[in-house]
Amino acid sequence: MVTSYLFNPENDVALASGLRNYTPPSAAAALALSGAMLPWWLGAPGDAVLVPRGLLDEARRWAEATAECFGEGPRPVVTLAGIDAVEPWGWSAYTLRLLEKAGCPEALLRRHSSRIEVHRQFSHRRTAAEVLRRLGDNSVVEARSWQEVERFATEHPAFYLKAPWSSSGRGVFRSIGNLRELAEGIIRRQGSVMLEPAYDGVQDFAMLFRADGAGAVRFEGYSLFDTEGTPSYTGNRLLTDDNIEACIAGYVGREKLTKLREQVAGALGETATAHGYRGPLGVDMLVYRSTGGYAVAPCLEVNCRYTMGFVAHALVKRGLRGRMTAIPDGSPLPGGAVLLSPAGGSYRFVALPH
Repeated sequence: MVTSYLFNPENDVALASGLRNYTPPSAAAALALSGAMLPWWLGAPGDAVLVPRGLLDEARRWAEATAECFGEGPRPVVTLAGIDAVEPWGWSAYTLRLLEKAGCPEALLRRHSSRIEVHRQFSHRRTAAEVLRRLGDNSVVEARSWQEVERFATEHPAFYLKAPWSSSGRGVFRSIGNLRELAEGIIRRQGSVMLEPAYDGVQDFAMLFRADGAGAVRFEGYSLFDTEGTPSYTGNRLLTDDNIEACIAGYVGREKLTKLREQVAGALGETATAHGYRGPLGVDMLVYRSTGGYAVAPCLEVNCRYTMGFVAHALVKRGLRGRMTAIPDGSPLPGGAVLLSPAGGSYRFVALPH
């Protein structure tokens, strides 16, 4: 069976619009071009990665050179004729349109079209609140008016305000200064905002899962990533699952971490089943300072799509260690850097050695 992958991180922004004929912002489009071949690391020999026609020759050269060092992987393509399955970074009506334009078989389009609204609703940030409630935590609130935001602020002087749909930390705001105009604008466009307490964070990490649509959620690994004190992602550590587990267990203990993983998998499975979702899931978490030690915020985000954590996990399986990040196009490559996708946009995704 031939699976074709597609790197479309702009899908997070498209979800907010709900539009099929959506034009992403130029920065989002440039990011998609910069990482066009990142799914190469997720796929297998015989699979394919859909790339823009203008990048095809460069993508072929990159794939050949990368295969010499790390083994065979998917081939770059500009058409989806003859493929058996599609695995975009994320799903939306906009994604369906991209696949249709690339000649995706009609049977595949029909199979997925009925599930687009499922993906959109499950990608809403209220999903994280649902998972938390199943874990016995009611700290995250959905507010549909400024008055509700004010009430939350009286109980939580330090908190985050989040747009229901946004991308890579954008749409996440710390409660500093006057948020009223911002909050009311998001509520007007997206219907609500999500509010959550702020934590004294120590280490960001994630657990990676896959839901089968029938109630089972399989744990696929860990992701240790950096935000440099902001809500935005800046890079992933390329460490084995054992290394990451040891790092987090150093704060909270291995037994507590194992129990948390089982509890989150159960709550996530119940939530995914209730929505009819199947596919990859990345659950962002945070080790934070608590009274007398450290604790884990078990569900800051539920990413109902592939994440950079999945790519980092795949890189580690290919033997890479160090750090995965993006550097501006045109900057010199540091010594020992591995180019993770051919140059083509505003950034170059690279793996840097220790």
